[in-house]
Amino acid sequence: MFDRIIAESCSLSGKVVPCFWQAVDIYLFKTHVINKKLFGVKTLSVSIYKYRNETDDLVERFCEERDLEEHLSERGYELTRAVEELNSPSVDRLARCGGDGLIIVNRLLPKNVNSLDSLDVVCLVDFRSHTLYLKRQRSGLENNLFPSFAFVVQAQSEGKLSIRCRSGDTTDDRSIVWLRDVLLCRMMKWIEASSPRSEMTDGTNATIHSLAMIDDMEEYNQVFHELKQKYGLSMVSIWPECTDPQKFVFEDIAIATYLIVLWRQERRSNAECAMQSFVDLGCGNGLLVYILASEGHRGYGVDLRKRKLWDLYPGGTTDLRVQALIPSDASLFPDIDWIIGNHSDELSPWIPVIAARSAHSCRFFLLPCCAYEFDGSKYQRQNCALSQYGDFLQYAKQVAEVCGFRVETDRLRIPSTKRTCIIGSSRSYPPEEYASYDRKIQMFIDERSKQHSVPTLSSNSKADGWSVNFKPRESTEKVRNCTKVDRSIVEKIVAIVFQSLLAKKRVFPEHVQQNWNAGGTLSMGDLVEMIPQQYLTALKAECGGLQTLLKNNHQIFLVQNGTVQVRIPRKASETKESTVARRTKKVKNHKPVNLKQKTCWFFRNHPDGCPLEEFECRFNHEK
Repeated sequence: MFDRIIAESCSLSGKVVPCFWQAVDIYLFKTHVINKKLFGVKTLSVSIYKYRNETDDLVERFCEERDLEEHLSERGYELTRAVEELNSPSVDRLARCGGDGLIIVNRLLPKNVNSLDSLDVVCLVDFRSHTLYLKRQRSGLENNLFPSFAFVVQAQSEGKLSIRCRSGDTTDDRSIVWLRDVLLCRMMKWIEASSPRSEMTDGTNATIHSLAMIDDMEEYNQVFHELKQKYGLSMVSIWPECTDPQKFVFEDIAIATYLIVLWRQERRSNAECAMQSFVDLGCGNGLLVYILASEGHRGYGVDLRKRKLWDLYPGGTTDLRVQALIPSDASLFPDIDWIIGNHSDELSPWIPVIAARSAHSCRFFLLPCCAYEFDGSKYQRQNCALSQYGDFLQYAKQVAEVCGFRVETDRLRIPSTKRTCIIGSSRSYPPEEYASYDRKIQMFIDERSKQHSVPTLSSNSKADGWSVNFKPRESTEKVRNCTKVDRSIVEKIVAIVFQSLLAKKRVFPEHVQQNWNAGGTLSMGDLVEMIPQQYLTALKAECGGLQTLLKNNHQIFLVQNGTVQVRIPRKASETKESTVARRTKKVKNHKPVNLKQKTCWFFRNHPDGCPLEEFECRFNHEK
């Protein structure tokens, strides 16, 4: 019946048949990875079927307009609803459960819900022939999220992968090209890789699926779209920070969407109407607090320093507080439902502890980024088999488990590489056992402190803090690029390096007439030995180094691969327009610098002056 070949691969390795269902899992349940118009997929139903007899033509029934499951039930097929598969379906896993195949109904969810409607797709899986049949559940709908005609994807025994449709069906060029150039190619790559690329681990052997704790992807998509419309463009247009608004605004909108939907699920599960309260520890620009508060959740944010954006939120809608929070009995929130730690840095390991000690009903959401210990020092990786991030995630989960939480992890859909969150929404112990768990928590903190040579917490110090050595970061961010070093010291270091390079005299052919000394090349190690120790100490005090200082003076020096040489002055006409164009695209409201307003450093300081005439030089030659 499906006799028209749309695309067919060349013969692949022996992985085609055994790894076919892994690739099908990605296509069916992570369709958005190859269809950028989609936000995601919601699985409506999964049924396992067994053939009634060998002569049944199930494919013919599939192509009919009737409901396939209803038709098969009437014909006496053995159908089993796999309800438990709706949250995390897997064809590859069900292929080993004894059925002959599956009937799956998926709903494709568009990113732009204003211009496109969701679309239901029926998938018939035949384990015996390694074939996947797909069609729209209702034909005739104007929607380009999925081909308008039925097609099959089959793994053939000779190691080929083919996509076919029925010769009598009306097809369109766009769908044919997509099936041939996109779907077939990606299926081949997934099969050759032999492991699904759409899955991610948190640095351990456990697999984390994105938005695994969200029950209704359609609801999430709708809320995300609404929040983008309400807060997206308006916040980008007024963004006063030096960070990229396209990243940070939509990242916080996605995090707010996740929390709002997660909290809705919690209220439905507990049959409650009251909206959850929250406190965001280390709230930064406060956008997450603003969105959650505007959506009806009572809460506030705390941070060490005020941001520019705080003054731009509508008056009275956002409670943002400047406060240095030190983990102690004074930093408890007994009336708050959820403690949020969104890139909370030094407070990250403390978030579960603060939630556990605030109240038995208090929950937490932690999205860690930078890894820190209880005392505020950098976290040292314990397991070399894991990345620093993966190892810290394991540590944060361990802290939460010690605090008595039933810990769950999820992967957010945000524009960040650090997108695994840790959630403690319930306790593993009754309220009566709070005192014993509190002692376990303190013992764990003390033990971790001992490992870092920190004195154990004495009875006299508990009033001040839960860890005597914890130090919050400074309220003002220290500049770490040597720009605050005393100018006289900078000039002396530049002079030492410059004279040392000129001592290795070198004249380039184009400067023979002027006999202009371009100097030699020295390694960074050689230069360090030439700089007086008090100057190097001054650089270190400003969190910089010699290389940073020399790179800051890029108009004089060229620093490459650990070596330094004098930068040869370039003619103004040699400035590449493409370089200027790239810089213009990167910098918002870019205004070219008029270098002629600045004096040429070589003209004033080089013994031979500047090798260029003033009209050629990009800088001013006036004394």
